[in-house]
Amino acid sequence: MPLDNRKSAHIQSLLTRSFQGRQKTVTFVYQSGTSYSYTLVNVIFRAQDVFDPQISDRSGSAPRALSDTLLIAPIGTNFNGVVFIADTVTATVTGVQAAKKYQVVEPVAVGIVPGGTHIRVYLRRLN
Repeated sequence: MPLDNRKSAHIQSLLTRSFQGRQKTVTFVYQSGTSYSYTLVNVIFRAQDVFDPQISDRSGSAPRALSDTLLIAPIGTNFNGVVFIADTVTATVTGVQAAKKYQVVEPVAVGIVPGGTHIRVYLRRLN
């Protein structure tokens, strides 16, 4: 059964409702030329589970995690020019300097609707 506009809008509204109560405000740091800008974004922010380092991977060496943290953002979130993401609600230079910082490994649009219903972003901790 194909998805029409009405069904797509319904799926998107359900997803938006499911974000409520689970979101956290973080600061996206964008670079444009030589200047930086800071934008507050509400996202779902989760630390990845720690796996057993005693179990080796296929090559016989200790496994390495792809990312430290998983971030789930609304589909309209812009990741072009993001230098890093700071775990702070203070969108200033001093607030970002004092916060934990994460590098974007890969943003992936996922979901049942063509083009995605949300963006799953893999992050690696910088400090």
